Amino acid sequence: MTERKRPPAHKGPDPDLERVAGAVREVVRAIAPELRTERRWGHPWYVGNDLVCLVGTFWRHVGVEFWRGTSLRDPAHLLEGTGKNLRHVTLTSVEDATSPAFLELLRDAVRLDQSQPKRER
Repeated sequence: MTERKRPPAHKGPDPDLERVAGAVREVVRAIAPELRTERRWGHPWYVGNDLVCLVGTFWRHVGVEFWRGTSLRDPAHLLEGTGKNLRHVTLTSVEDATSPAFLELLRDAVRLDQSQPKRER
């Protein structure tokens, strides 16, 4: 019988990914200083009229979840996912977090939030 390899013990996110997450948060604050953070489902979401996005740090990437992701324009094809509304972007570097395509996606999410009332859940 072959022994299964165990995943490494979780020591927290990679420090480089913490820098990526910090860069995303700085970008969100710069683009939409009016957004507040609210804890939903155990995670801090950026909120305007409705939920806008969530920044989460994982083992190998930073994920940015967009609440109304299916309604966003995405010419660079950054959005991933197959849910009813939610879509996410996977970032692995500060360059990803500050890329023109990601910044435009974030601006579009904020514009959408400002132009539409809160959706009924």
